[in-house]
Amino acid sequence: MRDDRKYVSLSCVDGFAIHSDLVRTTNPNMRDTLLDALSASASADAVSWLRGQISELSENFEKHPFYYAFSGVSRRFDKAATIQSENDTIVGWDEFRTARVALLLVLAEKDKDTFLESFSAVLNTADIREQIALFSALRWMPHQEDLVESAVDGLRSNIVDIYDSIALDNPFPQEHFTDEAWTQMVLKAIFISRPLHRIHGIEARRNQALAEAISDLAHERWAAGRVITPEAWRSCIGFIDERIAGDIAKMAESENPDDRAAAALVVAEEESGKLESWKTTLADELSKIETGDLSWKSLGQEMEDKTIRKSLT
Repeated sequence: MRDDRKYVSLSCVDGFAIHSDLVRTTNPNMRDTLLDALSASASADAVSWLRGQISELSENFEKHPFYYAFSGVSRRFDKAATIQSENDTIVGWDEFRTARVALLLVLAEKDKDTFLESFSAVLNTADIREQIALFSALRWMPHQEDLVESAVDGLRSNIVDIYDSIALDNPFPQEHFTDEAWTQMVLKAIFISRPLHRIHGIEARRNQALAEAISDLAHERWAAGRVITPEAWRSCIGFIDERIAGDIAKMAESENPDDRAAAALVVAEEESGKLESWKTTLADELSKIETGDLSWKSLGQEMEDKTIRKSLT
């Protein structure tokens, strides 16, 4: 992350609700992964300090020293440095996030009252980068039922990176959100041009309300002379009614190759038979799907790359 990076303000989408429980992975193993990644990136003094804090807090945890350590990361690590790791979960993280999540994994081992009080206290005073670390760590935290309101508030943030830390590359929403919450999260991702292919469970959590909402949004945008991301139609598969079939037909006839690619991907997966007539029109795209040259992942990555390039111009 560059020092001069600007945080982008977003329009908010309310109405989230979360349920269920999330099983966390083995914290010591993940903590070692984080420390190893930092050792290859950060200064030896900074990593030595962090290891010392982790050791002390593991043996004799006190809340205020934990708060000081969590905040103190910014005085010892480089916010502009991106870590390198073979673990896909943390690829692209900066040193601030990595070090703070390592500390949070120590907090996760404490008793419920200590954990919840400390997590809440840190979150209530957290700056942007501290919030990103807290939400990134949700997948490994205990007592998920007591953290859901924090995730709700985080998804309402008008800061791109805070939203992303929950919605993208994070299994928490897939495991915890009701259909209503999931629908709102995906719609917000569409509104603010976030990459849908990086949302865990984007296929598994398809639902009728989301499919209808995507169709409604598409019609609103088309009426205003605007477009909707081709990735959006992925969430309509299995819920193709007459109206949505018409939407896919519009995409199939589009001059935009990304629209046609998305239409072909829907046609290839849809089992209702309502889109069979478009297989001839989309023969070239369907052939690419069969050879592995076209997938939702490749289309999503292409759309994400285009968004990044556009933001740099």
